[in-house]
Amino acid sequence: MLNLICISLDSMACSLKTPSAKSMSSISRIGLPRKSSYVCESCLGRVRQLRITRLATSRGITSLSSKSPLPRNRMPRIANDRQWVQESHNRWNTPRKLSTNASAASLEIAEHGLAPVPSRRLISLSGPDAAKFLQGLITNNVEKNRDAPFYAAFLDARGRVLWDVFVWVYPGLDVEEGEWACNIEVDGEEIGALLKHLKRHKLRSKISIKTIEESEISVWAGWGLSSNDDVKGAQVLATLVDPRGHKFGTRYLLKGHSSLKNPPVPIVDTQQYHLRRYVYGIPEGPNEIPREAALPMEYNIDLSQGIDFKKGCYVGQELTIRTKHTGVVRKRVLPLELQPLTKSGDQTADAPIRTFPESGTDIKQLDESMSLKKGRPAGKFIAGIGNVGLGLARLEMMTSMRVSAEGGTWKPGTRFGVPVGDEEVVEVRAITPQWFQERERDLWDKNRTRV
Repeated sequence: MLNLICISLDSMACSLKTPSAKSMSSISRIGLPRKSSYVCESCLGRVRQLRITRLATSRGITSLSSKSPLPRNRMPRIANDRQWVQESHNRWNTPRKLSTNASAASLEIAEHGLAPVPSRRLISLSGPDAAKFLQGLITNNVEKNRDAPFYAAFLDARGRVLWDVFVWVYPGLDVEEGEWACNIEVDGEEIGALLKHLKRHKLRSKISIKTIEESEISVWAGWGLSSNDDVKGAQVLATLVDPRGHKFGTRYLLKGHSSLKNPPVPIVDTQQYHLRRYVYGIPEGPNEIPREAALPMEYNIDLSQGIDFKKGCYVGQELTIRTKHTGVVRKRVLPLELQPLTKSGDQTADAPIRTFPESGTDIKQLDESMSLKKGRPAGKFIAGIGNVGLGLARLEMMTSMRVSAEGGTWKPGTRFGVPVGDEEVVEVRAITPQWFQERERDLWDKNRTRV
């Protein structure tokens, strides 16, 4: 009788056998009970597959409230609303008065000016391996024969932005250092973190890293200058036409920390520079580009000529290239027009914003009674000055742009707001300048399927 039982067991399709040490370790990892003496290999394989499927499901696309959203694999297309684009373009290229706070008088946007940018600091990088070293860390291409400055970003291994930077390469700098060299411009609050990051990746690279004192070199920004009015002189070390916005302005590195001598245009307050950035929808620094949370395309680093999609491997490249191949960026930073609402829901023309929403506050659609609707947010508020702000907006919800075949929920007349405190609401309107749409279309349309 015992022999018959053994023969029957041997003929079973499941073919049980004593597990090996490797199988037992697999059983422990996937959570099967250790009490079982026998496990068939086919059952073990099915459990492994089930575990992988569950993990893949749990890593699905996150909502806007998540700090690390992933792009969806959809094939998009832009639908142009020329009239709406032209109205937006005209509005933000016409000087207007903007109040900076409740008590201050209205502040007019300077049509031309020069402003110091003391919030930015410099790190010197030089050495025989400096170009190769930097090539593996930033989003833009670094070449030894490149003698012009450029915009770029450092990413972490997950493809999130660590720092937005300008890499200053200019004739004469390599002569001073004796070999290839550059100055990396970064937000002053992050200079210690960037130094630590560079030293962590240095290993045996033959490079020299040091901080440049504020008294040695300062960063300036200028706009509205004609070719004849360009800033020149012994103080000017390097210039760069800022690539982050069409005719946004020019950036300068100057010797020392003192003001320019005989400037061709008036020297204005630094707040004018930030105000101009907001009008153009340009974020800068960790307060506006959240460190280790922001995706480079959502914060327009690609549209700012800060990413070379054809360069070789660098930290954070995988997600960046995958997003480029899918052709879908659903959210982007845009300029916002802010208007406070009265209790009756009416706008107050040119009224100052008494209290700004906190950075990261959800932007939601307004109903007929001018109350915030429940449900999925349309964007997030980032920062503001007067009645101009920055916001991370879902393009298909807050603008007429289309980035997917199915389109979005935006309709003419749709209004959006952001809460301030418990009861007050500030109405926001996302603006998409013509140059912005043209850049987005030129860079991303080739990857999109026509619908």
